[in-house]
Amino acid sequence: MSRRNSNKKTSFVRFLGLLFMPLLAGGALGAYFAFCMYSNFINGIDNSVLSEVEIEYGHPITVDSFFTRVPANTTFITNVGLIDTGKLATYQVFLDCGGHTVSSILKVVDKTAPTADPVPVDMFCGPAPDPKNLVKNVFDLTDVTVEYAEGTPNLVMNTGEMSIPVKLTDTNGNSSIVEVPFNVKDDHTPPVITGIKKFEHVAKDKELLEKDDYLAGVKATDDYTSVVKVTVDASKVNQRLVGQYPIYYTAIDKAGNKTEVQSTVTVYRTYNGGVTTSTKNLKLAKQQAQKVIKKVIKKGMTDVEQAMAIYYWVHHNVYFLRGTTPYKGWEKAAYYCLKNKRGSCYGRACACKVMLDCLEIDNFLICRKKIPGRAIHYWNLVKLNGEWYHCDVQIYINTSRWVFDFMATDKEINKHDTHLFKKSAFPKRATKSVQKYIDIKNGKIKKNFPYKKK
Repeated sequence: MSRRNSNKKTSFVRFLGLLFMPLLAGGALGAYFAFCMYSNFINGIDNSVLSEVEIEYGHPITVDSFFTRVPANTTFITNVGLIDTGKLATYQVFLDCGGHTVSSILKVVDKTAPTADPVPVDMFCGPAPDPKNLVKNVFDLTDVTVEYAEGTPNLVMNTGEMSIPVKLTDTNGNSSIVEVPFNVKDDHTPPVITGIKKFEHVAKDKELLEKDDYLAGVKATDDYTSVVKVTVDASKVNQRLVGQYPIYYTAIDKAGNKTEVQSTVTVYRTYNGGVTTSTKNLKLAKQQAQKVIKKVIKKGMTDVEQAMAIYYWVHHNVYFLRGTTPYKGWEKAAYYCLKNKRGSCYGRACACKVMLDCLEIDNFLICRKKIPGRAIHYWNLVKLNGEWYHCDVQIYINTSRWVFDFMATDKEINKHDTHLFKKSAFPKRATKSVQKYIDIKNGKIKKNFPYKKK
């Protein structure tokens, strides 16, 4: 090759170098710039995605929840439709950001406290109402418990207008306070029951007392409520068995103030023994009885000493005269006997009864079984020292003087053939004799009498 040709090749190569080198350099530079731009794009996506996302319990899942700025053409890869936002849980969620995949941790949380409206309370002082009844329109996506925020208030002693906080707490521990207005009226006065009376009934009567009979004429009034319902408990009454039974009347006002009053149903055996027929005559008989009681009853006497004083007085001051006593109503017989100082066994027994009643000593009239050819006889069954004993002001036990039986057992009273009675119809009587402690002739109770401790 000639030197001239060699120079031409060299010049052509230089020409090509000068022509393509800028192009190659420009392409490389463009590629570099494109790579940088893409890297910045990816970095921008990665920087905008949140590594951990919290979504409220029960709320929908949306793309914008996962980014500070949502990249274009972003869609879910994870099927979020299968995620139950009604359960507190943690999930990993994948998203496609225009061909670039990112992921984030999704936490379903509950930070919303329940809400409710207060129910104002206007009440009388008493037990605090159930807090569940103090709110309405309760809203939350979970179950809500309702309780007093500061413990159950004392609305018995605290009265007036006040606001009481009620706390609402959902299943996830979120809570809120609802202030409930209260107007508590002061009422510590129990109702008053009126119209209660004592009942008397003859055993084995065909027409027995019903519940409505006990409530007839009975009512209860209250300083706040004009009428209060009265209930009666007569479950202990046996109208077919002689005895004295308690009945209980109860009235409760709206504030919870309670009144209980006890009365009695006295069941007698036969022949109107002890059954009151006239309240007027009963009043008169008690007036006569109080005159005697003032004379013979001393302060500090026991029930045994009081009963002895009554029987001793009747035995020595009321003359026995058969057939003189009216038999229509025991109270009339008692009044006649005490006023006129004479009477039959019935009248004398009735005189003892009315004085025992005035002293609130439980007692019954007993009528002897009918015996052909024999007159009817009455005496008393009296509860003394906690037990029932026979007391008969009438009977004599020897031919030298008239004496009476006091606190006799069945065995002791049955030594007289005039004291036959149906034992099963009366309360159980005492079986242990106390006669050695009793001075019948002088009407005294000895100091060593075995009194029971009350």
